[in-house]
This record gives sequence, C-alpha cells and structure tokens, in this order.
Amino acid sequence: MASDKGQHQRESTPFWEWVVTGIGIVLVLGSLSFLLYRELTGGESPPDISVQAGAVHNASTTFLVTFRAINKGGSTASKLRIEGRLTLNGKTVETSEALLDYLPAHSERKGGLFFSHDPRRFDIELRPTGYEKP
Repeated sequence: MASDKGQHQRESTPFWEWVVTGIGIVLVLGSLSFLLYRELTGGESPPDISVQAGAVHNASTTFLVTFRAINKGGSTASKLRIEGRLTLNGKTVETSEALLDYLPAHSERKGGLFFSHDPRRFDIELRPTGYEKP
C-alpha cells in the first residue's frame, strides 16, 4: 500500500504545472491567431498621414503654428517631414518645415512650425512631404 501511494505521488502532475502549461498554450495560440489575422487582412499597409493645423501663437520675433500629424496606416513612418505653407491669392508667401523622428502606425504626434509672417492673415497649407521606412 505504501509503495502504491508513493508511486502515485510521483506520477501525478502538480497543480501549478498544469496552470503554467495552460498559460503557455494560451500564449502560443494567441500569437498564432494574431499572425494569422495579420496575414489574412493584408499585413502592413503604408503610412496614411494627415496633418491638421492647430492654434497660432505669438513668439518673441516669430509666429508658431502647432499641428497634429495622424497616421491611420498600418506601418510606421520615421523622419517624417511636414511642410507648412502660407499663401495669399494662390501665391506662396512663406514656407516652413518640421521633422518628426517617429510616427507609429495608428497614432499621432504634435509639433510646431515657425513663420516670420502672421499666419492668421494668410491661408495655411500643411502636408507631409516624405518619410523613411524604419
């Protein structure tokens, strides 16, 4: 009897070993499901970037236009260049440029452009002009 009990204890799997095994199975199946979903939905799409102008602030000798860059695409843009242009009757009065180091997929970053002319007196055009794939 005593030897049967000892042998039974050696053969039975501890409760926590089952718990850890279950967590491992859930993690592996979750990772495989995520990879399968990404593959079936087309994987990464290119960056889809839009730029929205914010408030205009007076600086000591310049004017600051804040902006928000939004990436609705499925991949990251690095070294994203944002160009701001002040126009009057279709003619460009002044341009300014900013560089965002990193704009991840489905995210947004804020920045600012400096102008010597008051942007409130002109039309403001903001657009992304280029990026690098990280």
